Amino acid sequence: MKVLRLINTVKYLKFIQIYYRLHYLLLKPKTKQTVFNIQLRNVARSWHNTIAKPISMLSPTQFVFLNHLGQLNTAEDWNTNQQEKLWLYNLHYFDDLNAENAVERKHWHDDLIHKWIDENPYSSGNAWEPYPNSLRIVNWIKWSLQGNPLDQAQLNSLALQVEHLSKTVEWHILANHLFANAKALIFAGLYFQTPESQKWLELGLKIYRKEVDEQVLDDGANFELTPMYHAIFLEDLLDIYQLAQIYDQLEVINHQHLAAKIISMLQWLDAMTHPDGEISFFNDATFGIASQYAKLLDYAQQLGMNVAASDLVDCYLKPSGYVSVQRPTYKFLMDVAEVGPSYQPGHAHADTLSFELSVNGSRFIVNSGISQYGLGKERLLQRGTAAHNTVEIDGQNSSEIWSGFRVARRVSPKVESIAHKGNQIHELVASYKSLKSVTHRRSVAFNEHKISLIDQITGQFNQAVSYLYFHPYVQIKQISSNEYECRLDNTTVYLHLEGQVDSQLLNTLWHPEFGKSIDNLCLKIFLKSGECKISITIMDVDDENV
Repeated sequence: MKVLRLINTVKYLKFIQIYYRLHYLLLKPKTKQTVFNIQLRNVARSWHNTIAKPISMLSPTQFVFLNHLGQLNTAEDWNTNQQEKLWLYNLHYFDDLNAENAVERKHWHDDLIHKWIDENPYSSGNAWEPYPNSLRIVNWIKWSLQGNPLDQAQLNSLALQVEHLSKTVEWHILANHLFANAKALIFAGLYFQTPESQKWLELGLKIYRKEVDEQVLDDGANFELTPMYHAIFLEDLLDIYQLAQIYDQLEVINHQHLAAKIISMLQWLDAMTHPDGEISFFNDATFGIASQYAKLLDYAQQLGMNVAASDLVDCYLKPSGYVSVQRPTYKFLMDVAEVGPSYQPGHAHADTLSFELSVNGSRFIVNSGISQYGLGKERLLQRGTAAHNTVEIDGQNSSEIWSGFRVARRVSPKVESIAHKGNQIHELVASYKSLKSVTHRRSVAFNEHKISLIDQITGQFNQAVSYLYFHPYVQIKQISSNEYECRLDNTTVYLHLEGQVDSQLLNTLWHPEFGKSIDNLCLKIFLKSGECKISITIMDVDDENV
């Protein structure tokens, strides 16, 4: 069974991924340590740190990442097994160099860079893995371009890091990792002005030019289909645009083409953002990692881009596979997407046909989010179908997620019909055939104050369970066998169930950030005949016409 699962995972990979996985495993690329001929390119103006990162350096030895405190007292702490891998990665990113009020910690930062150089010899440990290496290279360069000149030892270390990156590009992973590598190579290629830096720039631009078209779909979505990584990728594009701008090198990135990509990505993110200004939780998505839409929009405008204001019309984002419906009292988002790029679905969840709902500006129905990466049971639970607002059939995930970032067999949903009234979506019908050839069809009808959702399960199955997860602020009470009253702020929402169903409220957890889990409620609905209609009616708290 494990062999079959592995085959069903590997068969989607590109040849280049398999080749380089073996290449790096067997050859271990190395760079000859040397003193580089350091020359810096003239820069027209300083870097403007438009989007400051959250403060993560609390003292010269204390850091907070992923809502978890940690210490950096000895050289061993850079790679300690007392911290999770992702926490250590963040330690090596050096995000605090470009965080809020960073100028107040300038001396800490300068000392930290020297400490990193002294305690992370080439080329062992987390420090030299290509992804943290890429992010650190960019952060050091941004910091330097804000009036913090690097000394000779720091410049030589930076050059060594870039040269090593150029030989360890993540061809075996591709997707967002590969683009992060390209961004770092472009930054270093423009920052330095040497024969080596010209090669870095050429390699970075070669990757960038291919990936920017592949990874940005025609509707503006990043092809990994997670709003969090979409926002990260969008900020990367904005950074590359600013870098080319301050070096007067806009022609090397075809800035008009890049600006068009940025604007389309902003429009997609706007459609997939809740009224509270934060992202929706489809696939790997959580707060506190990526920048909000409003900040990214401001960044684009400061770079001189003319981004048209959204007219808030409903939209079916067909290339990416999401539906966004807005009314005066609610915003509804639904996933009718593939798991992501077939060769890299590492951030995919088994969340097919799940949805989220905000009412009167506040989140109401929420997917469960993520609180950790890694290989444990909790990671699998958070990626699983039962952690999302959709139907689980016979206790099986809709797509075969496994390990921390793997997907074997996967389903392929389709939109059967979309009915419009003017510029509004009136009705939507989507379906998919499960891994056991059972069909889940979800129909949704939209009115001004009411959403009607019908689930139909056809084929041979033993149990079908629908889940509705509520934001922690929602208060719920059962008022009859098939009706629930929900209170959120100054709004009352009634849920009415029709069909042969049983239901129960469960105490569950919502994971809005890494390292954070908050108590919430889930309505678990058993579809005894394979069909259920859920009516969601929104009214003011003082409305007596229930």
